[in-house]
Amino acid sequence: MTAASSQLPSPAERHRNGGTGSGAVHLCVVTFKECWQDKAGHWLSTGGFPLQMTGVASLFDRVTLVVVRGQPSQGGMPLPTGARVVALRRPVGDDARRKLSVLARLPYYLGVISREVLRADVVHSPLPGDLSLLGFWTALAFRKRLIARFAGSWVPNAQATVMGAVTRRCMRWFAGGRNVMFASGQGQTPPAPRIQWLLNSALTEAELSRIGSDPHAFDAPCRSPARLAYIGRLSPEKGVHVLIRALAALKGRLPSLPELTIIGDGSERAALESLARDLQCAHTIRFTGQLDRTGLGRELRDADLCVQPSLTEGSSKAWLDAMAYGIPVLASRVGAAGAIVGEGGRGWVVPPNDVDALADQLVRILADPVEWPARRQRCRAYTCDLTLEAWTRRIGETCARQWQMRLVNGKLRP
Repeated sequence: MTAASSQLPSPAERHRNGGTGSGAVHLCVVTFKECWQDKAGHWLSTGGFPLQMTGVASLFDRVTLVVVRGQPSQGGMPLPTGARVVALRRPVGDDARRKLSVLARLPYYLGVISREVLRADVVHSPLPGDLSLLGFWTALAFRKRLIARFAGSWVPNAQATVMGAVTRRCMRWFAGGRNVMFASGQGQTPPAPRIQWLLNSALTEAELSRIGSDPHAFDAPCRSPARLAYIGRLSPEKGVHVLIRALAALKGRLPSLPELTIIGDGSERAALESLARDLQCAHTIRFTGQLDRTGLGRELRDADLCVQPSLTEGSSKAWLDAMAYGIPVLASRVGAAGAIVGEGGRGWVVPPNDVDALADQLVRILADPVEWPARRQRCRAYTCDLTLEAWTRRIGETCARQWQMRLVNGKLRP
């Protein structure tokens, strides 16, 4: 690392660029994540994003979030307190149409993103994603310190996209020096030179403590009929249609069909509800919509098995959420599922997009659910060191080391 790459801008340079000065460090996050304001003007979003942004924001003195303005949704949680939010217009459509929309509005998106990146000392790009990638390239162009996190599957698979391949290639080219790069997952060897694995987590230490306040919760046997849960977006790559088809295939193979709770929302919800009706298993499936952490906890306390049939994934926060409640996981063998779920007696993995394999594994699990309490306790024990606070410290320590900075009372300092 050269001396120039490890030095923050001088106070005079920060003043010219709109930075914070006085040794304070300003972070700008550029993301495609949709957010909205409530009636009181507070910005909200869903999933693990608000919690993870609160964690990353805690490392810095000042934070700007460049997000997409979306429609209000249930299960919203607040963005980091004190963060300045800059809302972009939402691209039109999905997939190819969305990409064309971003290209058509490129001067607008680049103008706003460039203005905010130029004012910051550090840029964070949660990848993959079209607007996040624009933030990534803009940070490189302005020679800003960069934290890039690739949350999808680092290893190409059948769901791989051209955008994902371009993003991984760019991360490999520019990793190192002022550019801190993470890939979602776990492994014995790094995903690429100068890139590190990082497990996604939204579990706070306080939440883990609350979950563990009743030790007998981890001694329960599997119920009959069993209660299954899915957690996540309702979009094609999450494979929920595979789970519904597998559930329908269990008719006659078990004394009674398991009860399935689908926690989350997305573009595929109507199609999935229709599929459940067509397969005549809608009576045993419940859709909750998007939930906040409290609502998620209520559902998980009432579940026996978490089923995550993703067709592609890096490391899923849902795996850890379930295991924190002592719930074993049945997941597709994607990303880090083999290491996190399949090892240590915490769960099972099956090939992705394979209805028969998923149905067969469900029969094996539910027909003879041996050692259920022991399995629950192993799941719980695994999550104790995988909190949001530990995730944040890992990012902070890596940045401090790579940028030749210090981590003082949880803040990055020159």
